[in-house]
Amino acid sequence: MRDSDLLLAWANDPATRAQSFQPDRIEAATHELWLANRLASPSSRLLIGLEGPTPIGQVRFDRDPDGTVEVGISVAADARNRGLGGSLLTAGLAAVRRDRSLGVRTFVARIRLDNDVSAALFRGAGFHLVEESICNAIPCLIFELPA
Repeated sequence: MRDSDLLLAWANDPATRAQSFQPDRIEAATHELWLANRLASPSSRLLIGLEGPTPIGQVRFDRDPDGTVEVGISVAADARNRGLGGSLLTAGLAAVRRDRSLGVRTFVARIRLDNDVSAALFRGAGFHLVEESICNAIPCLIFELPA
């Protein structure tokens, strides 16, 4: 399976869509354009985590001009509930910290208010809750971690 197809399947997983700030199913053409833009952007990093040869999830980093890098993560349905999300997030953060060209000042994660699993994941990686807010008209928590 191509990485693009794998990423789209993970993005359209019902549990992933339910915790997204844009819960509608993603069409293939929209995804292909989004992915091409992310891969071409010097301000983005998209990493696919592996357990042996098996892809288990993705972690994405998008930098704003001020050095704030938003983190997004999803774990494949068949890899969930095995503690792999923490390893995937930790490895992604380490890789981006080593990548000096990204110019990270602060990592930020925006999580739906009702997403206790993601909140625990980011807390476990050292992120601190800085505020409750509204993200795309949905109540959310905003976590930060200094680079």
